[in-house]
Amino acid sequence: MTSPLVRTTRLATAYRRLLSSADAPRYAAEVDEHYSPMTLATLLRRGDVELRRAAAMALGLLGNSRSIDPLGRALSDVDRGVRLVADDSFRGLLLRDAAPTHHQQLLKVMHLTDGGEFAAALAPAMILVEQSPMYAEAHFQLASCWHGLEDYPKASQAYVACLWRCRFHYTAWQGLARCQIMCGEYLAASKSLERCIDIVPDLESARVQLRMLRRRMRRSDV
Repeated sequence: MTSPLVRTTRLATAYRRLLSSADAPRYAAEVDEHYSPMTLATLLRRGDVELRRAAAMALGLLGNSRSIDPLGRALSDVDRGVRLVADDSFRGLLLRDAAPTHHQQLLKVMHLTDGGEFAAALAPAMILVEQSPMYAEAHFQLASCWHGLEDYPKASQAYVACLWRCRFHYTAWQGLARCQIMCGEYLAASKSLERCIDIVPDLESARVQLRMLRRRMRRSDV
C-alpha cells in the first residue's frame, strides 16, 4: 500500500510541474491516476499550504458536485493563494454542475444577462430552472434576471433558491442583500452581507456595502 507521505509527495510534485509548465491536462491526468475527489477534499482541509493549493486546483479539474462544499469552505482559508485557487475552481464547478445540455443553456442565459438583456433571458432561465431544479447557478441566473428587471421580491426568492442548493454561493448572498436593501429590509440585508464576508473575507465590495448599510441604519435610528 502506498504511504500517505508518498501520495502527498506525488501531488506536490505534479503541482510544481504544473506551475512551471502550465500543462493543466497533464496535471489532471497525473492527479486522477492516484487521487479521488474525496482524498483531494481531505487534503484541501488538512494539508500544508502547497498541498491545499494543489488540491484546490485539482478539484477544479476533476471534482464533482460533492467537491463544491469543500471548495466553498476553502474560500476563507488562511492562505490567500489557496483562497484564489479555490475561488476559480469553485466558480468553475458551479457552472458545470449539470448535464452538458443544461450547461450550454446556462451559457446562453449568461450571455444575455451579461449584456443586460434581462427580459430576453428571463424565459430561458425559467425553463432551465424547471428542467434542472437542483442546478444552483440556474437559480442564480434567474435571480439576476428578476433583479435586472427590478422585481426585487422575485429576485430574492430566486437567490434564496440558489442558496438552498449551494450555501457558499457568495454572489447570491450579495445579490440577496441588495434586494433586501431595496425592500427596506436592512437588518436582513446586513446578515446576508455578513454571511457573504464570512465565506469570502477578501470580498471588498461586500465590506463597503455593509459599511454603507450600517451607516444608513444608524441614521434611521436617530
